Order: sequence, then structure tokens, then C-alpha cells
Amino acid sequence: MKITEFRTTIVSVPYNEPETWAFGKKLGVSNIIIELETDTGLIGLGEAVGFPTVRVIMAVLNSMRPAVVGRDPFDLEVIAHELIQSYGWHHFRRTGNCALGGVDMALWDIVGQSVGQPLYKLFGGAFRKRIPYYFYVPNKDLRLMAADAQRGVAEGFETVYVKLGNGSDRDLEIVRIVRDAIGPQKRLRVDANEAWSDGSALELMKKLAQYDIEFFEQPLLSTDDDGTAHLRRALGLPIAANQSSWTEADVVEVIKKGAADAVLTDQHQLGSLSRFRHVAWLAATVGMPIMKHSFGDLGVSSAAALHAMASCPNFTRGNQTHFGVLSDDIVQGGIPEFQNGCLSVPEGPGLGVKLDRRRLEKYAQLFEEQGEFTSYGSGEDLLRSAAHGERSDTGDPGTTS
Repeated sequence: MKITEFRTTIVSVPYNEPETWAFGKKLGVSNIIIELETDTGLIGLGEAVGFPTVRVIMAVLNSMRPAVVGRDPFDLEVIAHELIQSYGWHHFRRTGNCALGGVDMALWDIVGQSVGQPLYKLFGGAFRKRIPYYFYVPNKDLRLMAADAQRGVAEGFETVYVKLGNGSDRDLEIVRIVRDAIGPQKRLRVDANEAWSDGSALELMKKLAQYDIEFFEQPLLSTDDDGTAHLRRALGLPIAANQSSWTEADVVEVIKKGAADAVLTDQHQLGSLSRFRHVAWLAATVGMPIMKHSFGDLGVSSAAALHAMASCPNFTRGNQTHFGVLSDDIVQGGIPEFQNGCLSVPEGPGLGVKLDRRRLEKYAQLFEEQGEFTSYGSGEDLLRSAAHGERSDTGDPGTTS
């Protein structure tokens, strides 16, 4: 069996409401859907996240194409190693991984389909079939945030998540309001996205601690493991590493330096489902929980992650998803339904999901018309530029083969 075609489609799927974080405002997800077709007719699905931009990741995917077409999909680990080492992406792992993670899951999808088994079976079986997620409360009017948080609890979510980094007074108000809304029994998780590197972390975290925080995600710069380890020791408060857990080597450093109590990463940051699982088992070896991070995954990537999380013992806390703010999806059935804050692992062969061609075409067309939903800067500025025909930052969109 050989890969004969490597197709890519850029899609832009809007959020129901803007997402504000430390680096700007985001109005939706712009990712690249990958289809690898074989000479037997099987088609494997993958999804590459558009970080730093979809134009950059599309260029990376095009550079990877010669190493994939003509290859046996069962050689996926060899292909991934060659792309990282022989093609030089070990020098640019963070960008390369965001593309390679999508190629890798498409190869795994073919392998699973060819043997008629869901991926979690090929990964050694499922420790659990229902994977817990947190409920995301976007930043907006405080009364609306409280109402959202109460709705999440009513729907059965055990963990509520908010992004901070809005200034000390605003951060304190957000946490106070949300904790009051969800009561003392539910977990409350906060994410600063590196925003407290201005020296505000220690005092602000002391004040926030009264609201019983599950953990503080990435309070300092991703490059400052020593500072984060010092902060953790000085305060005795739980800290989680995300941006500082991008590669396997990053996770090893976090563990060695005692810079976190938990790790958040994913198949895009690490570049493959195998590496995602390897890091999870590494964390399990030292008794550390791990949670899936999300750049803004659509249904293909989310399904792939479910298989990996099911096959590791320590994905027991709320994992990250943007399904709560996404308006739609590109897989058949649309956005999946949560049951008491959990998603079920797909049981079909491979990833267990299929593309909805009508939706795929719709959101590919939206990208053509409006451009990319950037994760940095002002989403409104991007849409305003798109409305005037300014497409300088989106590159050559659409489908290639």
C-alpha cells in the first residue's frame, strides 16, 4: 500500500463569540484539513493547526509532501523521524510539529482503517472510554461569565476554566465571580498564557489562592522554567506547564527542574500521536497528571486525541476543548455532544470520523472570502481587512493535491 495523493484544504470556522487571551482576540479557528489517499482507495484524515499562521503551516506541509507521497503508511514512525531529522525540522520543531501532527494522524487513520480497528486498540486498549473535559468561560461581561459558569456546572462539567492576564484587578474579579457562580465543590482552573512575567505573578497568585485554584497554567514565560520552579516552591501553589511543554525535551526539563505539578500538551505541539502518548507515559512514571491542550481543534484532531488519551492512564482531569465556543465542525454529525463533561472515544476504524463534504466546502469558502482567523492581534482588524479585499497575510488558499 502506498500514498498516492496528499490533499490539503484550509478552513475557517467561526466562534459563537470572540475569544480574548493575553496575545489578542480570536474570532474562530483556521486549520488545514489533510487527506492522504492510497493506491487501495483508503483515505486518511488529518488536521494541522494554523500556528503561527495557516500560510506558514501550508508551506511546511508542501515541503513535507515529497517525503510522504509514495510511502507505505505503515512506516509512519520512520516517516516522522525522517521529516524531523533528515528534512531539518528538528531545528524548527515548534513550527514543524504543528504540520507534522496533522500528517501523522492521517497516516494512523489509514493504518486503523486497513486493519479494521479503532486507534485506541492499536495503542494498547482503553483505560477509559469517556474522556473528561473542562468547561471554558470566555472573557466578557462578568455577569455573563457567571451565567456561563453556572450553565457548565448544570451540564455536568467538573472543571471550569478561565483565561487571565487582563490586569490584576480584572483577574481577581473574574476569579471571584466565577468561583461564587460554581460553588466550592467544582474545580476552577486559570490560565495566564505567560502574561504574569512582568513581576506580578507572586502577589497575584497569593491573592487568587483564596478561591481554591486547581492550578495556575503557564504563569511565566515558556523559557523561564527556573523562575517557574522558584515561584512554585515559594508559594506552594500548583502550577501547570503548557507553552513550556512543547517538545519531549521541554517536558523532561520541566520535570527535572520541578517547574510544574501537571503538563498540558498535545499531538500538534509534540508532532505525533505516538509522541503525545510517550510524554503521557513519561509523566505517569513520575506520578504527574497530563491534560490535552487545544489550539482550537476541529473534529478530526479532537477524535485523534481521544484515542491517545484513552490509551494512557493519567488523562483523568479536564482536558481542553473549544467545542463550547465553536459554531460548527467539518466532520459528519457536527460538534459532538458532551455527557456530564465527557466525550466518548469513537469506535469506528482508524480515527472513527468522516468529513462532511458540505461543511468542508462551506468553511473553505469562508476562508476564501474572509481570510484567516488569526490567534494574534485583533480579529476585528483582520475581518475588516478581508472585507476590503486585503489578503496579504493569508497566502494562496484553498485545496492542493
